[in-house]
Amino acid sequence: MGSNNAGSIRFAPKGRILVAPVGSAVPTDVTTPFGDKWKELGYVSPDGCELTPSVDSAPIEVWQSATPVKYVVNAAACSLKFTLLQFDADGTALYFGTTWQQAMGENNTPITGVYRLDLASTPELAERAIAVEWGDANSTSRLIIPRGMISEREGLKLTRTNAQSLGVTYEALDSAGVLGYILSNAASIAPAA
Repeated sequence: MGSNNAGSIRFAPKGRILVAPVGSAVPTDVTTPFGDKWKELGYVSPDGCELTPSVDSAPIEVWQSATPVKYVVNAAACSLKFTLLQFDADGTALYFGTTWQQAMGENNTPITGVYRLDLASTPELAERAIAVEWGDANSTSRLIIPRGMISEREGLKLTRTNAQSLGVTYEALDSAGVLGYILSNAASIAPAA
């Protein structure tokens, strides 16, 4: 049984979200920098990042009991929900599921300073690896999801007084039996000896 320990209460005043191609090398601790393939997505709304692990299970009922005798797992999921505030190449590529290209004019000549993002009528579903790093003065944690994709996009509102925001939900996909994992150096989670 646990005891009251204020030192085990965690906050996340600092954090960042990074994406990379599936299969990119991942640090095995919480201090090693991410490699060049990982791109930080910049400012995120004050709501931060919401992590939701879920398990959908169904009871196995039997004639001899009014209570289920077992449960079976129907589905498992891990989703992240966050809102990007930087309308830049990396954030918009994740949000729209495509990349910016040089805009071309007549005779297929580049238009200087103009870029084009094509929204396909039959888009390809782009898989990405994602990492969320957060911490406070006493600890750092990293959530690593080796493989996943954007499953939902919030509407992009264009208004006079509010910043453009790119709200997304990212769903983990199976990666050799793993949805993801968390690395942390918080002393309060160390297994008892």
